[in-house]
Amino acid sequence: MTKNNITPGVGSLPWIAVPAIAFLGIGIELLLASVDFPYAVWAGVIGCVIASCILCYQAYQKPRRDLVSLFTPLFAFLILVIPNEISSGGVIVQTVFAATITFLAVRVEKVFNTPKLQEKTMKQMLNEYIIRLKPLLAVIDEETGHLVAQSLLTYKFGLYANAMEKSTEALARLDAITPRPVTLERALLIFRERAGGFAESRVTANPEHVFTEEDYGDLAIHISDDQIEDSTALDLDNALILLYAVGIETSPEDEQALEEHQRFIIQILESYKEKLAA
Repeated sequence: MTKNNITPGVGSLPWIAVPAIAFLGIGIELLLASVDFPYAVWAGVIGCVIASCILCYQAYQKPRRDLVSLFTPLFAFLILVIPNEISSGGVIVQTVFAATITFLAVRVEKVFNTPKLQEKTMKQMLNEYIIRLKPLLAVIDEETGHLVAQSLLTYKFGLYANAMEKSTEALARLDAITPRPVTLERALLIFRERAGGFAESRVTANPEHVFTEEDYGDLAIHISDDQIEDSTALDLDNALILLYAVGIETSPEDEQALEEHQRFIIQILESYKEKLAA
């Protein structure tokens, strides 16, 4: 999971300004009414209207928007300004309105002041993973990348024997690369072993090649031991994602073909979605 950090708007007012102005207006109204000032009611109305506008401004400034609070100036106008049966209630209606917008002001401050958590999509995760692999990808030449890409594409089409051949060719080219990309080497060995099993219609129950702890930094899916249901399947999934990343970043010739099959890799990541989120 990830979240957006949104700073409060410049000049935002504290929530206490809403009840302070609303009840101040009502207090002034009561004071003026005590001396029989004919327009005393407007002090309470103006106080509530100004307070509702402040609440609207506060709600607009928050990372998440509360629609009810945004429309309080309209409610204030309809309830308190336009002559009607409700507005004739005077101080009582104004007090209820002031209490209501006070509650909304507190709610906006406590509930809507925190940015909404946004779930990271698997495509975003894949892109971030590829960025994280830059040091490894930097040493892979285009021809090796092409062989890696072809290994994955032939595997995707069920041509497991061809996938084994391409991966063997890619492994041979790693001998000339310094520093040797050992994680990619293990990915190709895992991939070739599993493809060989599929070619012979057998399940690889006790694989010879597996990822080690030193590879975890270059793998897309890294979950705790208690979350692993099938380590053999997990190693293959990590190998497929790594081969995709290498192919699409180092082989321009295969970029379009790999992009067309990106959904295949996304589906692998989605199968671990809950575990990755945990």
